[in-house]
Amino acid sequence: MTRRLPGHALAGAASSPAPQGGSASSRTVPRDAVLSLVGRAEARVRFPDLGFADPWAEAMLATLDVDPEGFDDRALRSSTVRTMVVDGLVRHYFERNPDGLAIALNAGLCTRFSRVDNGRLRWVDIDPPHVAEFKCAHRLWQMSDRHAIARCCSIACTGWMDCLRGAGDVPTLLIAEGALEREPPELVDAFFTRASARLAKGTELILDHEVHPPLRTPPRLRACLEIPAADGAVARYPRLRPVGDGEVTPALERALRGMSRVSRLLRGAHAPSILHLRFE
Repeated sequence: MTRRLPGHALAGAASSPAPQGGSASSRTVPRDAVLSLVGRAEARVRFPDLGFADPWAEAMLATLDVDPEGFDDRALRSSTVRTMVVDGLVRHYFERNPDGLAIALNAGLCTRFSRVDNGRLRWVDIDPPHVAEFKCAHRLWQMSDRHAIARCCSIACTGWMDCLRGAGDVPTLLIAEGALEREPPELVDAFFTRASARLAKGTELILDHEVHPPLRTPPRLRACLEIPAADGAVARYPRLRPVGDGEVTPALERALRGMSRVSRLLRGAHAPSILHLRFE
């Protein structure tokens, strides 16, 4: 059975019946995606001071062959705090655009739809084929006619980008939490270059990144996204500019600055920075 969001024919959106009985193996998805899931599922018990709970993640973890005790508390807490900051940015976006569309790139075992759904937004998880099939086969997503899973070969694939051209003036948010981790520089460059050539003005992008690649928006007023290379060259993406000060709440601004400070202190190790950008 193929499921598609009304008005958004993203190729490959699909679901399939859940198997009866048995447990799923975590080896099908990246370890970082499992770590993030464990952090969200265990936060209620391990980190009650955060005030974070994710019942859908708790239910999902219970279906997987994963030992939560095998994960370090510090890594789990850092992942959960990052998730909370991204959640805040996503909620704020849909407060401004309640009928908008979210595209979660390399979503993996993400359960964000269940946490931020306002009853009106539309959501698409884009995953590599084997991950999408794994999620659909095991019902590892929240069933809703406003939530679909799409398959693509990579985040730099132009198929899903071209499909967005049919969205017209629907406000669109891209979420790339963990999507760029350990990707080769040429694929990261292809993603930003192709997205810049295709996506509509006003489309927003929330992403996290570690020190490699060293994404940055220099302190110059409204400077564009840059990626310095080891040889001293700098790739610039003029259409991608940081969302300006004052466009998010003071609490979110403080949280973003805090994430950046921790990332610089730890040189990105288990503490990525978060960028909030807009295509202009």
